[in-house]
Amino acid sequence: MADVFRHADYVTGGPAVGIVPAEHDGRIRAHSHDFHEIVYVVDGFTLHQAGGVITLLVAGDLFFVRPGEEHSYINAYQTKLYNLIFEESELGSFLPELSALPGLDVMFGTRGKGTEAEGQSIRLLHVPMNERRNIESALREIEGEREARRVGWETSLKIRLAAFLLRYSRMYAEEWDNRAPAADDYYGYVYRILAYVDTHYSENITMNDLSAELGLSPDYMARKFKSALRMTPSEYVRKFRIARAMELLVTTDLPVAEVAKRTGFSDVSLFSRVFKQSVGLPPASYRKNAGEWE
Repeated sequence: MADVFRHADYVTGGPAVGIVPAEHDGRIRAHSHDFHEIVYVVDGFTLHQAGGVITLLVAGDLFFVRPGEEHSYINAYQTKLYNLIFEESELGSFLPELSALPGLDVMFGTRGKGTEAEGQSIRLLHVPMNERRNIESALREIEGEREARRVGWETSLKIRLAAFLLRYSRMYAEEWDNRAPAADDYYGYVYRILAYVDTHYSENITMNDLSAELGLSPDYMARKFKSALRMTPSEYVRKFRIARAMELLVTTDLPVAEVAKRTGFSDVSLFSRVFKQSVGLPPASYRKNAGEWE
C-alpha cells in the first residue's frame, strides 16, 4: 500500500501552507498526500508517474498533485524540487473565485470530468526562462514567511499562496487556453524538440535531424534549447535515453542488451559506460538496487 503523507508532517503551527525543498536521486516510491502539492523542478531531471502516465520532468517544469492521488518519481537524477503544500481551506473567501480560473479549475476539480484537461499532461507547465526567477522568488518568500514568523505572517502566507495560484493560472492560460506561440519562442522551438525526442529516442538522433525538424541552423537551434533547459540538445537526448533505460530496468525483465537497443544505444558496452557515468551504477547493479527499494 502506498504511503500517505500528512501536512502536519511538514508544517506545524499557523496555516497549512509551506514549502518543502527536496533533492531526489533514484526511485521515490508511490505515495499520496492529504494536501494539495505544487511541484517546481529547479534542476535535474526525473521520470514522474501519476494516473498511469509517465512524464519526463526537467528544470523549469511546474505541475500539481491533488489530495489522495498516488504519484512517484521512477528514477530521479540529481533532481532539486520546491514542493508547495497547502490545504485549500486556507484560501478562505479567495477559493470560489480562484477555482473558476483557468488551470485552477482543473487543480480544484471544478472543471467537468472526462475532458481533455483531466489528462496528466494538461497539468504540466513549462515555465518560460523570463518567469523562472519570479517563480523561485515567490516560493522562497513563502518559505521565508514561515521561517521568520514576523507580525502578520499567517495572513501573509495565505495572501502569497493566493498570489502564486493566480500566477499559475495566468501561465496556464498562456500555455494551454490561449496558445498561439510565436515562431521563435520556447514552445515554437524547444517544445517541438522535446516532442521529437520523445518519439524518436530509440533511433539515431543527430543535431542535423533536430535542426531540420525545426528549419533552423544547428548552432541557433542549440543556443535556443540551452537557454531554456540549461543543457544542450545532445545532453537532453542522452539524459532522456538514460531515464527511459532506468524505467525499463525497474519495470521489466528485459536483458540489458535489449534495454540498450530500445533506448537508442547500438552498442551495449557504450550503453553500460554512459549509464554508469550518469547514474553511478552499472545497469545490472541499478536494477538490483531498485528492486531492493520496492
